[in-house]
Amino acid sequence: MDPIIDRLKQANGGKILDVATSHGDFLRLLVNAFGQYSEAIGVDMAPDRIEKAREKSDAGFRFEVMSAEQLEFPDDHFDTVAIRHSLHHLENVGAVLAEMKRVLKPGGLFIVCEVFQSPETLRENSQRHIHHWWAAVDRALGVPHFETFTRAEILALVDPLKLKEKDIFEHLDDFDQADSHEIVKQLITISSDCIERLTANNGPQKLIDKGNELIERFSRLGFTDEKVVYVLGCK
Repeated sequence: MDPIIDRLKQANGGKILDVATSHGDFLRLLVNAFGQYSEAIGVDMAPDRIEKAREKSDAGFRFEVMSAEQLEFPDDHFDTVAIRHSLHHLENVGAVLAEMKRVLKPGGLFIVCEVFQSPETLRENSQRHIHHWWAAVDRALGVPHFETFTRAEILALVDPLKLKEKDIFEHLDDFDQADSHEIVKQLITISSDCIERLTANNGPQKLIDKGNELIERFSRLGFTDEKVVYVLGCK
């Protein structure tokens, strides 16, 4: 179970904003984790992801296409602001985090959750290597997507916010054999789609070869996940 659930279950989330929400999965987790909340809003730059978020969510959630660097909300508006697994997708992390702090009420809760690079394992951290390759594919096709940060780099990005009462903790999902097998299948499917995108757009052959190499490796060795780090603090 995600440890943030225990930390939030007695709290009132109030007005919640999830930045770079994608399909809204983290916003739904937060809503289910908080003891109470009054409003749940997710924003993302990609219209297709927002449309998917709307399809997946119950009534009462609100999703908007919006730049994270220019949030269309007044100062001190939300009780909770959050961002998960998105810092490495941003071209200007500092500007996004500053905007999130601007729209957060004094005393409000700021949540950052981000996958980070941990020491190598015998399986060579398949989550990291496939993720970094996906990022390279996106960049080759003109989409902002960068390699994941180290834990120290993430904390350094958050430090200028000067959050109070900070709580920093790590989490690693515990997958059983069946789950790991299913994840490998998903990795291979997504990676095969990336190869098709590259081929259709005359992408670099070196990237295509790397993708085929990774597919073969994970088919043979299986999946190893990376940890995430949570930073919770108050404005």
